[in-house]
Amino acid sequence: MLAALLAVLFGLSLMPGREPLCLKFARKVSEGLMPEGAAEYCRKLTWLWFAVCSGVGAINLKVAMGGGSKAWYLMSLVIPALLWAEKRYRDRRFTVVFHTSGSTGGPKTIVKPFEKLAKEVTLHAKRWRDIPVKPTVIATIQPDHMYGKLWRVLLPQFMGWNVEESVVRSPEELVSKMAAAEKVFLVTTPSFLVRFNRYAEAYAVPRNCLEIITSGAMLQPETSRDTKRVFGVEPLQIYGSTETGGVASRRGDGNWEVFAGVKAERTKEGKLQVKSPFSVPRKYVLGDGVEFNADGTFKLLGRLDRLVKINEERVNLAEMEEKVRLAGFGECALTMVQTENGPVLGCMVAGEKVDALTMRKRLKDIFPPGTVPKRFRFVTELPRNPQGKVVAKEVAHAFEV
Repeated sequence: MLAALLAVLFGLSLMPGREPLCLKFARKVSEGLMPEGAAEYCRKLTWLWFAVCSGVGAINLKVAMGGGSKAWYLMSLVIPALLWAEKRYRDRRFTVVFHTSGSTGGPKTIVKPFEKLAKEVTLHAKRWRDIPVKPTVIATIQPDHMYGKLWRVLLPQFMGWNVEESVVRSPEELVSKMAAAEKVFLVTTPSFLVRFNRYAEAYAVPRNCLEIITSGAMLQPETSRDTKRVFGVEPLQIYGSTETGGVASRRGDGNWEVFAGVKAERTKEGKLQVKSPFSVPRKYVLGDGVEFNADGTFKLLGRLDRLVKINEERVNLAEMEEKVRLAGFGECALTMVQTENGPVLGCMVAGEKVDALTMRKRLKDIFPPGTVPKRFRFVTELPRNPQGKVVAKEVAHAFEV
C-alpha cells in the first residue's frame, strides 16, 4: 500500500509544471544550496523511484493475492542496494576539483563531493544566521581553491548575501570597496592583513566590518591585535586543509576549538588526526604536531614533517622559525642546504638589513649548538602563494643560486 502511494506521489510530481519530488526533497535538505545539473539529475531520479515503487506496489498486490513472496524478498534487497549505489554515484557525479598550494611539497589534486562542501557551509552559516543586516562579501582570495570556494562563493549563496565580484589586490582597493558597502564580511589571508596593517595609518579605514575570516597560513598574535585596532574586529582564524575542510577556529592566540561534528585526536606520533564529515578521506592525519587540553581544545606545535638532521642534531624547522620570530627577528623561513661539507641550514629573513655574520651571531642563543644557519638570504617579503603560505620550494631555490 505504501509503495503504491509513493509511486503515485512520484508520478504526480513529474507532471508538467510541477517540481519532481526528489528535487523538492533535495532543496529542503540542502536549504537551497544545489550543484549545477542537480535539477535534471533529480528529475531522472524521481523517474527511477517512480518505477521502483510501481514495481514494489505490483509485487505487494501479487503477495496479497497469495503469491510472489520470493519476489518481495528480492525487492527488499534491491531497494537498499539502489540507495547505496545512488549515493555513491551522486558523490562521483557532483564533485569540485581543488589543487593544493604545494607550499610544503608538490601540489596535489583533491576531488571533493559537493555534498561535503554543502555540509560545511551549513555548519558555518549557523554562526551568522541571526545577524540583522546582509553584508557584502569582499575577498582578497580567488574562488578556485577550497577556502575561496567555501567562503567567497557557497556561503554567500547560502546566506543570500551580496558579493563583490572582483578580487581585491591592494589596500587602496579594499578601502574603496569597504566605503561603498553598508556592512562588510571580509575574507582574506594573514599575509594581506600584515601588508594592510603596515600602512593602515595612510587610509581612512571604514569601521563597517561585521567579520574578518582568515585561513591558510597561521595568523600571528600581533597581526591579530593590529587588525582589531585597524578594523575594530578581531579575525576569526579557520584551521584545516583542502583534504579535511575546516577543523577548528580561534580568535587571537587562544586555543583551537574543534567544530561540531568533527572528531580530532592525537596519534601516537604526536600528529593531529581528524575524522570529519567534510574530509576526503573521512579520516585524515595532518602534518602538524598537537597538544590537547582537558576541555577538548588544542594547541598546534608546528609541522612534524619538517624535521631535519644537522651535525647529528635533529631540528624542527617550523619550531625554530617560531622561536626566531618570538625573539624579535621578524619573519624567517628555514631550509636545509646541501654543501660540500654536508647539510647546513639556510635562513631567509624578511625585513632585516644586516650582514650574514651579524645575523649568525644574533641567532647563536636560539639554535642548538652546531645548527646555527650558515647561509642567509635577505628579502623584502617571504615568497608566498595566494593563500598566504610560504612556498618551501621557492625558499629552497633561493639558496641554489
